[in-house]
Amino acid sequence: MPADPDGRRRPAPTRRAAAGLLVSVLALVGCTPAVPPPQPTQPTPTQTPRDFTVMTTDRAVVFDPAAATTTMDATVALDAFQRLMVVYGTQGQLHPDAADDCLYSSPTVYQCQLKDGLTFTNGHALTASDVKFSIDRAYRLGVGGSSTSLLNSLQRVEVVGDKTVRFHLKWADSQFGYALAAPAASIVDEQIYDPDALRANEQLPVGSGPFTLTQATNEGLTFVRYEGYQGATAGTIDRIRLAYGRDSVGVEQAMNDDQVEAVWRGLDPAAQARMDGEISSGQDQLTRAGFDKLAVRSAKMQRLMWNPKSPHVLTASLRTTVAKALQPDRSQASLLPPEVDGAVNSFPVGGRPSTPTGGGQRVRLTLSYAADVPGQQDSARLLRDRLEERGGLSVQLRPDSADADLRLTDEPAQVNTAFGWLQPYLDNPLPGSKSKLLGLDQDARETTDPDTRRALLAEIQQQAAADLTVLPVSLGPEPFYTARDAGTEGETFGPGNQLGLWGLRTR
Repeated sequence: MPADPDGRRRPAPTRRAAAGLLVSVLALVGCTPAVPPPQPTQPTPTQTPRDFTVMTTDRAVVFDPAAATTTMDATVALDAFQRLMVVYGTQGQLHPDAADDCLYSSPTVYQCQLKDGLTFTNGHALTASDVKFSIDRAYRLGVGGSSTSLLNSLQRVEVVGDKTVRFHLKWADSQFGYALAAPAASIVDEQIYDPDALRANEQLPVGSGPFTLTQATNEGLTFVRYEGYQGATAGTIDRIRLAYGRDSVGVEQAMNDDQVEAVWRGLDPAAQARMDGEISSGQDQLTRAGFDKLAVRSAKMQRLMWNPKSPHVLTASLRTTVAKALQPDRSQASLLPPEVDGAVNSFPVGGRPSTPTGGGQRVRLTLSYAADVPGQQDSARLLRDRLEERGGLSVQLRPDSADADLRLTDEPAQVNTAFGWLQPYLDNPLPGSKSKLLGLDQDARETTDPDTRRALLAEIQQQAAADLTVLPVSLGPEPFYTARDAGTEGETFGPGNQLGLWGLRTR
């Protein structure tokens, strides 16, 4: 029994009293403010999906198509701009793009009819006047190393109304349609492009191609599909990121970390060999990271080219020394891939040729290579060692130098034809060969007889082997890797096997 404060016992509460106490407590509780119901939590914001990402170590230098000289310059030009015609790299056949059709109305007049309703991405109408402006501008600017020289047969451009363009030629050039499919023939808006100067990269391109370049940073380029595009290479992916990898190691890590959907010109030979081993040993014929490999045939030709401004280029004995010192290591005997119509083996390869020995001081040469291209430094070092060991020369490597005596490049042709592959040689002839080459080039373009053309092309290649200003070093495929949820469809590559974003697909 409970005790009172004075120590006496007090009776225990009865059931009635306990019940009353319980009612009072419940009533008291009922009078207190109600606990507010829990507030709904804010939904976690969904992560923005990553753009379809293609990674490369090869960077675009310029966005103006009139100055496209590298593979990535051409990629920007081909994806952001239209041309009258398009050449699919694997087929080598001409198809209309901005044009409904292009035909020879006479041997020296090539006429194109534009599609209806063509517009640039800024809303301006694309007319025949824009086409004339673009072709005249590219030829006027005449950027060395671009595809402009393929237009050399052009005399003048005539506009007939808003939709018809006539190209009057100096001579009957059977190859002129291919020139109109090359990057330099891209159509620009005459209202915003300067006719006498290149457009700075800070001003993004304005074209009418399948994609619009909307952002350019040091990390890469962002392309958005242009819904108003009318042509032969329409894309299906809305946003594509062309990401710049630091080096082959970084690109391979991005593949392993599932950060990219595709890789183009980003892996060195060692990384490619590792992935070939994974593909050949895997049951699903994929790399461990789940990438498939598409080998683009004859898209990577290494060439050693003399700088036409070099003080040594006119020394025939020095050009011979360079060629013979590298002959045992070179595997390519032609300036053209073997599958290109007109290719002949004109350069000796292999063996142990004797190199001329000269007295006095060793000749000093400089050799440039593309530092961003995986494996190019190793190739340049090998060439340097061979030139020093066998040729008795002194060779200094200068990455990305425009002034070096020699330049190592692995760029494909601007257009995958015999004339496209011969362009680096024909554009910079030796003074003693210039007149002969101009005649051979014109005759080969004029003729419509395949056998006659092959004979003329063979003579050009034999002269190239005599001049030795451009040396073919090696030829091989360019691998293109795609992840499990990505792939390609149709014609994915441009006229010179440049990457075309229009061919990419998601699965």
